Amino acid sequence: MKNKNTNNLIFSTILGNISDKNSNGKDYNAQSSTFRLIFSFINLYALILILLFFMVKGNLVEGIDNNFLHTGFLSVLNARGILLLLLMISLNISAYFNYGFNYVCLILLAYMINSAIDNAVLFSGFMHITDRPYLSVFTLTRPLFVIALFWVMIIHKNKDVSD
Repeated sequence: MKNKNTNNLIFSTILGNISDKNSNGKDYNAQSSTFRLIFSFINLYALILILLFFMVKGNLVEGIDNNFLHTGFLSVLNARGILLLLLMISLNISAYFNYGFNYVCLILLAYMINSAIDNAVLFSGFMHITDRPYLSVFTLTRPLFVIALFWVMIIHKNKDVSD
């Protein structure tokens, strides 16, 4: 207790140095408005796709027969929906922390191209564009999602580039 002023001086010096190191502003990286717009489109597209999956799974969408769902499409849709949700969570986390964003984009890009090819090869005999318009919209707009994902990967600013 006799060195109360000395201890306060030491603590204020330590806390002052810590706040100076954290407030330099170099770790913050502002992305362009184009990046934010495309990234918002990607999130909205994935959110609507995941909501559609849960609606199809819960039989809330009319016009989809159960025979089509029991051919194996529901189990494939279940795995892809959960994987897309996890990949979008990791994409948003990596965009927030600005660490590993391009790697997550590459993984998501490979996943989307693989799922498009799988849908075309495995379920082309079962799926017709006019029979299931809810699912066909996302099948037809998937190239737009892939292009947006590739574009957002290109225009992303890393921490090292902005310094």
